[in-house]
Amino acid sequence: MATVIWDFDGTLYDTYPGMIRALVATLTAHNLPAEPHELLLATKYDSMKRVLDDAASQHHLDRQQLQSEYNAHELVLNQDPMPYPGALAALSTVHVEGATNLLWTHRDQKAWRLLRQHQMSGLFAGGTTIDMHFKRKPDPESINYLLTKFGAKPETTLVVGDRQLDVAAGKAAGCHTLYIDVDGLHDAAAEFTAPTLTAALPTIRQFVADQN
Repeated sequence: MATVIWDFDGTLYDTYPGMIRALVATLTAHNLPAEPHELLLATKYDSMKRVLDDAASQHHLDRQQLQSEYNAHELVLNQDPMPYPGALAALSTVHVEGATNLLWTHRDQKAWRLLRQHQMSGLFAGGTTIDMHFKRKPDPESINYLLTKFGAKPETTLVVGDRQLDVAAGKAAGCHTLYIDVDGLHDAAAEFTAPTLTAALPTIRQFVADQN
């Protein structure tokens, strides 16, 4: 039976514009450089956490305070992100075919709240959030936890994400990988690649059919 493990930010939901706006607001408040495209690349290649870590360390700022400022800005500037076109169709395809959708995110419980808001939470069997304190991507610890908890096999599991880190974590866990190259970075050597989630639908449908 097939399992599909889904990254949240930048894969299912278009959250990066609001995240970058919040990051710009946080950094400019401290008179730090904050070019939006450069920040997007930095967060895609590594993480928002690393950007804030570097800012705090290089400019002698309080790291916890910087995080609090970012969180406050994001609460306002990223209040109601929307799912990408194709998100509901992709999740529904997996679910209807009897396969399993699992959420895999560094975001907190807001991810589940947004999925409920858009009537998609019921398409998931479960998942992980940052509250569970797993090692960060590309470490496969959280994927391995999901495989064990839900009795999934790596060889019948597809990991879907929009960053090279997602693909690296999926590969490290022995899973198949699908890279949604929504920003055109072309930087992840996944088994499957698509420019959008909508364009990935045939791949997802075929993967589920092959495993079932």
